[in-house]
Amino acid sequence: MKKPANTILMLPAITILGAFFVVPLIWVVILSFLTSGPTGEVQNQLTVSNYARFLTDSYYLQDLLLRTIRLAAIATVFSVAIGYLGAFVIARAEAAAQTWLVMLVMLPLWVNLVVRTLSLMVVLGRNGPVNQLLVGLGFADRPLQLLYNETAVIIGMVQVAVPFVVMSIFGVLQSIPRQLEHAAMTVGATPLSAFRRVTFPLSLPGVLAGSVLAFGINVESFVVPILLGGGRVRFMSVAAYETATISNNLPFAATIGVILLIVTMGMLGIYQWAVRSAGRSTAVLQAS
Repeated sequence: MKKPANTILMLPAITILGAFFVVPLIWVVILSFLTSGPTGEVQNQLTVSNYARFLTDSYYLQDLLLRTIRLAAIATVFSVAIGYLGAFVIARAEAAAQTWLVMLVMLPLWVNLVVRTLSLMVVLGRNGPVNQLLVGLGFADRPLQLLYNETAVIIGMVQVAVPFVVMSIFGVLQSIPRQLEHAAMTVGATPLSAFRRVTFPLSLPGVLAGSVLAFGINVESFVVPILLGGGRVRFMSVAAYETATISNNLPFAATIGVILLIVTMGMLGIYQWAVRSAGRSTAVLQAS
């Protein structure tokens, strides 16, 4: 009797997911195999020319796809490193302080992404505080060009992803009993060794969840490349938008989106497998 009841309770969620995600996704896949007429109208003629155009053009493969993946991966590494440090500090803080620290981490998410990115443009600008500090300390003779390049885009993606990584790892770290570290240190392990052999392996599920979430956010970033890249740093999401709106070529824009989705899901699957394999290997070594 429980199964029919559970199915009925899941129907609203399944209906919404199907109507607003599955059906549009299927339509986008179908659209990617159609052609676009001279004036931009979609023609009901099946073809693989859109995929052939993307896969045979070095601009789309190198300047768009590979750059998007590369920058997203770099931003993910920095996001996980910073997020792990923040999550560790929060997990080791007193219970009263944890609430305020969590609120401080979540505070950026309460501000619109466009506003946050525009604020970052002010911070990284030629007359911004970062350049003023670098010039004032003598690290630079004149203001540096910190905007409209890959570095600015990476910084922007990191500030977007870090809160999600912190919360993913914090939940796992908080569930790890502190007694395990104390037990390791009582048998001669240093605090660093106890962290490396006990705490960090047990926190790998949080690291995996946070890194997958960060990569998914970064690889599909749209606002950050437009504002901080200034049109010079091309991203797949931006190219799909411009192809659909400026070039008025919906089938090829759908093709860009489908390829980005396939590559992203494939890389996330490989990454999950690699991290889980590393976690199992670590567990075996510790047991031995």
